[in-house]
Amino acid sequence: MYWLRLRNGLFLGVLMLSGVVDAAPRVSTNKVDASPRQIRQFAMTGAADAQYNLGVLYYNGDGVVRNRVKAAEWFDLAARQGLARAQYNLGALHASGIGVPRNLDIAISWFRAAADQDYPPALYALGMAYYEGNGVTLDSNRAAALVLKAAELGSALAQNNIGIMYDQGVGLKRNKRKAAEWFQQAADSGVSEAQFNLAQMLLVGDGVRKNTSKGLAYMTESANRGYPKALRRLGEMYLNGDSVAMDVDRARDLLNKAAASGG
Repeated sequence: MYWLRLRNGLFLGVLMLSGVVDAAPRVSTNKVDASPRQIRQFAMTGAADAQYNLGVLYYNGDGVVRNRVKAAEWFDLAARQGLARAQYNLGALHASGIGVPRNLDIAISWFRAAADQDYPPALYALGMAYYEGNGVTLDSNRAAALVLKAAELGSALAQNNIGIMYDQGVGLKRNKRKAAEWFQQAADSGVSEAQFNLAQMLLVGDGVRKNTSKGLAYMTESANRGYPKALRRLGEMYLNGDSVAMDVDRARDLLNKAAASGG
């Protein structure tokens, strides 16, 4: 299932990484610097960038009354002029049924249009659609190829998920070393799931040289970002004195936070 979100996945000796995560397309909502009046003026002349920016303003309710229907209308105008950001956003709206009727066929067609221009979020969204069989026929090989391309173009979410695909051998040959390399890139970009995944590998030396202190640092960072699995794992580490000094109070606090967040 797709959910729309705004833009600006070692116990008992068994290594358990987070699963493939964040398949939901995100609407691009980067900050617009010009005033709504100026943007509208340019949008009315047919300028695709202005039409896209006006769509962002309506989507966020930034300087205008929030109106997701109007946001979709302006994204549509820019998308039909070939603007990849607008094509992707329009696809995300159709995938979630916000501002327009939910229609995965239309969503996929817009994702394809933007992906053909190598727009990373669209490559990632289309890849995850193939991974899930959501609006297209399930195809792990196609999914991996698209997610890998998005990762190579800098999508941190794609970097985490291609790491998982390498770790599990989904759509490509299993390769723990490459999995760790991609987790590293995503982790250093602040993806909490990737920080957890890399920490798990570092703590036991799976695909990488064992490095307890580095693993603990990434696990702590992931937990500090509120990632439920990291909160639980770190809590268990403090409870059992595993790679850290035993601290029952801290363990209790972490495990309670994990439970509260569904971990």
